[in-house]
Amino acid sequence: MKSIFTTPKIVKYDDLSKAWYVYFRYNNKLFRYKYGINYINNYKKRLLEANSIRDVLDDKLKKGWNPNIPDIYNSTSDMTLVESLDFALDKKKPALAKKSISGYTGTLNFIKSAIAELSLTHIPIIEVKRIHIKTILEKIKEQRNASNHSYNKYLTHFGAILSELIQYDIIEVNPADKIKHLPTEESILHNPASLNQIEKIKKELKIQDPNFFNFVAIIYHLGIRPDEILQIKLSMINFDENIITLIPKNTKGKKKYRILPINKHLLTFFNSMKLQSLPKDFYLFGSYRHAGKGNVGPKIDFIPGPTHINRDTATRRWETIIKLGLKINMTMYAMKKHGANMKLSSGISLEAISEQFGHSKIETTKIYTTMLKEINRNEVLEKSPDF
Repeated sequence: MKSIFTTPKIVKYDDLSKAWYVYFRYNNKLFRYKYGINYINNYKKRLLEANSIRDVLDDKLKKGWNPNIPDIYNSTSDMTLVESLDFALDKKKPALAKKSISGYTGTLNFIKSAIAELSLTHIPIIEVKRIHIKTILEKIKEQRNASNHSYNKYLTHFGAILSELIQYDIIEVNPADKIKHLPTEESILHNPASLNQIEKIKKELKIQDPNFFNFVAIIYHLGIRPDEILQIKLSMINFDENIITLIPKNTKGKKKYRILPINKHLLTFFNSMKLQSLPKDFYLFGSYRHAGKGNVGPKIDFIPGPTHINRDTATRRWETIIKLGLKINMTMYAMKKHGANMKLSSGISLEAISEQFGHSKIETTKIYTTMLKEINRNEVLEKSPDF
C-alpha cells in the first residue's frame, strides 16, 4: 500500500519560551520534530533553523523515507549529534526506572543547551570526537555552575546514552570513553547515623508506625531499594525455601531475576504479619486505598494489601517521623548501608553481601560499607602474628 503523508509545517510562536516544532502526518500518524531549535533564543535564527528542518523532512518524505523505521543503522548515517542522543535515550528508556529516566532526560536537556551554545547542532554523530564531548561537558559546568560531582554525573549519563548507539552500529566507539572524572569529596549523603541514633530511630518507628518500622527493617535486612520492596507481592515469597524472588521488571537493571534469602529475623516479621493466609496478589507492603474512593479497608498503610504504595509515601513518612520528628538528618536509603556495615561486622563476607545486593562488582558493594576500613584495620591489629 502506498504511504500517504502531509507536507511538513512549522508551529512557531512570538514568545520564544514556547516550544516550536515541525510536524506532519504519515499514514495518519502524527510526527513532531524539534532537533534542538528551542535552544536558539533569537527569533530569526530559530525560524531559519526550523525552515531548514521542514525542507529536509519534506525532501526525505518525497524520496520514500518512512519515519516509523529509523534510517540510521549504518556508519555512514548523516544523523546529527542531537538526533542521535534523542534516538539513543528513547532506546534506553525501557531498561530504566522512572526516576532514572527523569535524571537522564534532565542531563540530555543540559547537553542540548550546551550543544546549541557551542554551535554544534548540525555536527554529524560520526564526526564527534572526545574533544567535543569534553567541550560540551565543560560548557554545561559553566552554564549551570555545576559541582565536580554533578559534572561526573553528566559524564556518566552522556557516556551511557552514547553507548546505546554502538548497539545499533551508528558509531563504532564511544567518544565519551576514557574521559576522566573530576575529583570529588566522598559523599556522605546516604551514610548511616551513629549507632546511638539508629537505636533512637528504631524505637521511634516502633512507637509511631510499627508497620512502617517493618518496611524500614526490610531495607536493612535485604539491602534492596524502597521502590523494589513496594513491588513485592506475596506470590514472590517462598516460605518452603525462605526466599523472595524479584522479577526483572522490578529490579534496578530490569535484566535478571534476583533471589533474596529470608533470614530468621525477617521470618519472625513475616510470621507476625500472617502472610500465608492472605491472597497471593496482595502487596507485601500495600494498603486498601483505591483511586477516587479513599480507603475501602483498614485506614493504614504499609500492610499487606491489594493497592500499591508510591515511593514518595515512604519518603514522606520517613521525613515526618525521623528528619522532622527526631531531627536526625539521615536518609531512609542509608539503612541499606547500615545493614551492610552490620553484616560485615558480624562476619558475613563482602562477596556474600555483594551477591545479595545484586552487584556485579565488589567495588560497587564497597560504596555501601562505610565500616570496611575500620573492620580491616581491627582485623590486622587482632590477627597480626608476632615477629
